[in-house]
Amino acid sequence: MSNERQLTGNAGVYHVARELSRHGWNVMLTVRNARGADLYAVSQCERIVHPIQVKAHSARPNDVRLGLQPEAIVTPWWVFVADALSSSPTCYLLSLDEIRRHMVRDPGTRSGKPEAQRAFWFDRRFCTPASDRELVDAREAWTRLGVPRTLT
Repeated sequence: MSNERQLTGNAGVYHVARELSRHGWNVMLTVRNARGADLYAVSQCERIVHPIQVKAHSARPNDVRLGLQPEAIVTPWWVFVADALSSSPTCYLLSLDEIRRHMVRDPGTRSGKPEAQRAFWFDRRFCTPASDRELVDAREAWTRLGVPRTLT
């Protein structure tokens, strides 16, 4: 992994952690580059736990490769961070169900690969501000996680 990609990823994860904290969630980061969730949002009463995958981009988002078997992906919440290195990143909070609904498979027209070898992708335009396919309802939609219950 290049140093710039690593810095972008770190900036994205820490920005998401900051935003979750501002909305009342306790945040636990996982080991970077570990398989699965990048962080966990935990309610103050510790009864609600949301594993979250973060995909950060330094400028315009890239398409996100979901692999050959997207059914193997289990992290229920994803946050896409556009312009992660800027002073005002834009975040899109999506459920795994939404990602699966919007994913596409490589048609094989350029790659020439047989269907079993064609990966699934999540189109960057869904998480690009002002694009023709932007998922506006997901933009800065931190309330999608619900209200973090307090200890009282």
